[in-house]
Amino acid sequence: MWDEALEWLLGLGDDFGVDPVVYAVIYVGALPFFLLSLGWLVRTLRRRGPITLPLLSTVLFFLAPTVYVIVAGRNLPAWVYVLLVALTLIGAAVTLRSVRARVQRADGP
Repeated sequence: MWDEALEWLLGLGDDFGVDPVVYAVIYVGALPFFLLSLGWLVRTLRRRGPITLPLLSTVLFFLAPTVYVIVAGRNLPAWVYVLLVALTLIGAAVTLRSVRARVQRADGP
């Protein structure tokens, strides 16, 4: 059963042009850079400095896997785009909430 599921998953890459292994490498590879950028953004917000570069860096690494799917994908079903948008919005909301909480902890009551 595991082999069939893996074969199906890898077959999706052939059908739609998105290699699941490349996606996973981008996802895992971008994660440390996203976390570093997020820390940079929080530190910059705490210091009340300009946030343009840390914000752009954070967004770039956050969206890297999604951009790969959009750029490399061919004939993707509409539900894939809906799922990508939903996951991006949920992830952005969670990240924004986390950033706000970290900045508020630093500012104190």
